[in-house]
Amino acid sequence: MGTIRALLVGVCEYLKIKCQPLPLCKNDLFAMKTALVQGLNVSSDNILLCGKTGIVTRNELITSIHTVLKDATEDDTFIFYFSGHGGKNCLVLSDSLIDLQDLICTIEQIQTKNKIAILDSCHSGGFALDCVPAIDINETVEHFAGRGFAVLASCGAEQFSGFNEDRQISLYTSFVCDALTSRFLIRKGKKSLEAINEAIFHFAELSNKKGERNFQQPIFRSSVGGTIFFDVEEYNPYKVAKIYEECDNYIIYDVEPVHHGNVKRLSVKVILRYQSSMEQIAEIADEIKNKVIYYEVHQNKISETRYAGRAANIVWCYFGYDEDDMVDCNFIYHTTWIDDLQDKEWWYRNSKNTTIVNGVHINVHNSYALIKGLKDNFMSADELIQITREYTANLISAAEQYIKIFREYLNNTLTEDQLIDSVAPLNIEITKWFFKQSDLPIPPKELHDWANIHTKLACTIHDFSLFYDMILSILVYTFFSRMFDLMLPPAAKHSIAAA
Repeated sequence: MGTIRALLVGVCEYLKIKCQPLPLCKNDLFAMKTALVQGLNVSSDNILLCGKTGIVTRNELITSIHTVLKDATEDDTFIFYFSGHGGKNCLVLSDSLIDLQDLICTIEQIQTKNKIAILDSCHSGGFALDCVPAIDINETVEHFAGRGFAVLASCGAEQFSGFNEDRQISLYTSFVCDALTSRFLIRKGKKSLEAINEAIFHFAELSNKKGERNFQQPIFRSSVGGTIFFDVEEYNPYKVAKIYEECDNYIIYDVEPVHHGNVKRLSVKVILRYQSSMEQIAEIADEIKNKVIYYEVHQNKISETRYAGRAANIVWCYFGYDEDDMVDCNFIYHTTWIDDLQDKEWWYRNSKNTTIVNGVHINVHNSYALIKGLKDNFMSADELIQITREYTANLISAAEQYIKIFREYLNNTLTEDQLIDSVAPLNIEITKWFFKQSDLPIPPKELHDWANIHTKLACTIHDFSLFYDMILSILVYTFFSRMFDLMLPPAAKHSIAAA
């Protein structure tokens, strides 16, 4: 993302408006600045404090907006923060009132990629954001996701905001600062606005349960496609060792670590060079087991520390006849080997599809030929890309509408019954496009990973139609994670508008 630019406004003194002074709002400015610097790596030079004297006039506010945005580009993110008195549909400056909805519309028109408004005042939830983002299949996911306007408010339109006397700052601001600086929200070196807001709601819920202050229901509304990700620290993903070995009768295509608990387990994908009998499969499986048993392949650094230097306890070998089989995970046989510490009665149990040849446990996949035949029902790569793009675009657009409605449920502006009634048409829409995507043919290997991300996103969105209670917040987070996966495809993959 581009540069984050922030304007922090705190109004303590009122010259022409009969309002009680709010001296702690000045503290809010410095608390928010520290949180933005420490939590989101915002440069101090790009944060403008408006109200250090306690007084903020209309002209000063307008001048400050122009000042902080004078060098802004379309790739930047603008954060507007306000702390002070609020009334019905307005915010209070030292010399005048400003219409809340007018301010929202003004910020929405700012030509930066992202706009975020954080409002800590009484009645701050009395605003509307009508725009629901809809993805255009002719644009990339990168262009759609993480672009738009989000507003976080301290309370509902009929509620009052209070202070955290222990910390000498506003209560909601304390929630925001804690969320911004929380390291528990970091995923792959990033924090998402969705995760930050979820933490704010959690802190508010705990505070409300204590019952020591007036009830405050935070409000969150957004016209952002997906969510906004903030780069907060360098991310160096663990590199799983890649194993590839060509032998006379077979190719070890990949060795995947699937360690679990105290058991070191390896899954080996094998391409057979020739049509092989059961006896030959047993011989190859035993040879591979002896070869890979001490391979150092691990899921992550913790796994490496735990299992390094140990022999594998379980080795599975999965056999196919070409690279398509490996990519599609379509195997004609798989074998199982376990050491003497494992439960052999369980792992070597008999079924109609299993046999033991020369002491090797072999599972026969009777569906291999059938699945292989499905590849004959194949459309061109260009056609598959275009149709997948269309289905994903429709699913994402429906999901964004669903999320907007669900947020109003979390904002306590909708009852559960109203939520169910409101999303009923979207449930039908989502299910239709989900099953259409499910009927697409198996992609060629060069599109496999790309298509798999689309499938995972479709499955996550379809879950929206199955759940409507608080578990949906987990699905919303998963949805944004899937969107992020689409934003960062490997070089060999296609973006949603590729080709």
